[in-house]
Amino acid sequence: MPTLKDIAQEAEVSISTVSRVLNYDETLSVSEETRRKIFEVAERMKYTTVKRKNGGIGRQPRKKAEGPIRLGMVHWFSAYEELEDPYYLSIRFGVEKECRQSGAQLERIFRREDLTALKASSEGLHGLIVLGHFSNEEVERMLELPIPCVFLDHPVERTGADYVVIDLAHAAADALDYLMGAGHRHIGYVGMGKDEQSHDSERVELDARYETFLRYQEQHGLCTSEDIHVCGGTAADGFRAMEAAILAGPENLPTAFFVASDSVAIGALKALEQHHLAVPERISIVGFNDIPTAEYLTPSLSTVKTHTELMGETGVQLLLHTVRNGANEVGRKVIIPTELMIRNSSAPLHTDTQ
Repeated sequence: MPTLKDIAQEAEVSISTVSRVLNYDETLSVSEETRRKIFEVAERMKYTTVKRKNGGIGRQPRKKAEGPIRLGMVHWFSAYEELEDPYYLSIRFGVEKECRQSGAQLERIFRREDLTALKASSEGLHGLIVLGHFSNEEVERMLELPIPCVFLDHPVERTGADYVVIDLAHAAADALDYLMGAGHRHIGYVGMGKDEQSHDSERVELDARYETFLRYQEQHGLCTSEDIHVCGGTAADGFRAMEAAILAGPENLPTAFFVASDSVAIGALKALEQHHLAVPERISIVGFNDIPTAEYLTPSLSTVKTHTELMGETGVQLLLHTVRNGANEVGRKVIIPTELMIRNSSAPLHTDTQ
């Protein structure tokens, strides 16, 4: 078994420096290059510190739960905002359902400002479910808590972190492949452009669905920039975006649109109806999420089913496993599959469509 002395000799530093670096002593003044070298040597030698044995790199030792399990759920949005977005509402329903079935108690923390007092509010909890997209700083703050965390709808690329996500890029590709397979070659986009859920001011990330569409557009020449309509995530946003596209010249509209969420698609369908553009005879529409009302629209909405409740259920299962059995070093990354639901808002392209 390797020792601190072995690592110190290989990294050409003192034993005390190795010890302080591997135990994350923030008072130590040492270059990032030295830190990196020490960790690389320790990893190569399979050296395990006390902290790593008890919950992953940089985490504090965690005790197994005793008595009733109490979980907290941190939302990146307010309670009002949740009601406006069926996607996150459905994930929350899945979390609550699994907690009821497992006998775990659930406490909700809505306002993001509460993160400043999260350490105090998490006392007495056995684990934390984190729903939505937070900044890197906020994620680090939550991972430093003495209780395990599971992140929902936010991939956390850090050793030891558990998360459950949907592969939005793959799901968007499925929708575009379907439309192209149905003969559509002029396909437009309506929906979010950047990652609207990200609160990380240091970087602006493209929405994975939008990014996938841009890649397909470049590869297959699906449309011009005039056919890409970036907007917010509500039905009203979808209505305004589609109406603007129609008013710019209905004769030049694509034969199909990929719409990044069902809420936006509802507004887009309303605009097409008001301007007497038949769906799917003139324009096919494919949405995203498969919210409960999608099947009952007129026409019923073709969309990507995202199994959001399953995401919430799976997150609770992961967290309860950690609470009961202890954390692991590697972390678990679960991708929930999607399913393309073909309904009446989309159809194969006929040569006389335009």
